Amino acid sequence: MVKGIPLDGRLCLRHVKCYFRSKVLLNDNYENGEHTMNKTIYAVAVGMIALTCTGRAAEAATPYVRASGGLAILSSAERSYDSGYALNGAAGLNSGPYRIEAELGYKKNDISHSSASVSMMTYMANGYYDLELPVAPVKPFIVAGVGVANIEDKIGSFVSASDTVLAFQVGAGAAFSVAPMVNLDAEYRYFATSDPELTGHQLYSIGTHNVSLGLRVGF
Repeated sequence: MVKGIPLDGRLCLRHVKCYFRSKVLLNDNYENGEHTMNKTIYAVAVGMIALTCTGRAAEAATPYVRASGGLAILSSAERSYDSGYALNGAAGLNSGPYRIEAELGYKKNDISHSSASVSMMTYMANGYYDLELPVAPVKPFIVAGVGVANIEDKIGSFVSASDTVLAFQVGAGAAFSVAPMVNLDAEYRYFATSDPELTGHQLYSIGTHNVSLGLRVGF
């Protein structure tokens, strides 16, 4: 607490500090001449810093962790895939009805009629809006996120090609309260990326439909 400065002033000071911290992170990487995609990764991270530094999040938010897993159906115009799986872990802040979080994910699908597969590590910044229902243990929500994905073509454990690209996701779901500060999340998401350059230096379209169940625990 800064004595002699009203609450609104202290929040503005916090915003200014976060802004300049973000600028320093980005400027350092531009001066070092890093790859454009690395700059994008830093920009996503900076966005999360800025979000968590907002006055509302800093003063009123409740932290939580979340883990989920489910079915991933990958579609592409260039080749066909078998159904696969998606795993996600996240840490966030809940300031009801809004939530923000940083998410780490992994998806894998086998390429049909082949011993090869496609896997993705995803790094996303997500925002949620929770819809309040009167006298109901169920809370619907919508979600949108942006970030990056590292996509790999594999034959067994051998990586034949990989690329890192921009990614986004949108979805909706419902949270079921199972205990104080504990929710079971049922969710659908559509996840897509810009076209990665993979096997044969060919560009592939990537879009996945994901259905999952997750557990979210607040503190």
